Amino acid sequence: MNRKLDKETQEHKDFYDNFLKYTTYSTIAVIVIVALMAIFLV
Repeated sequence: MNRKLDKETQEHKDFYDNFLKYTTYSTIAVIVIVALMAIFLV
């Protein structure tokens, strides 16, 4: 049972780490797009 819990916990941790990476890169991309819009559209 303990090994299964460890494996499940590791899978959740991996998912969370990937989610944080995706969220970070998405936020940076949105900031870059907004900055470019501010430069070229104003």
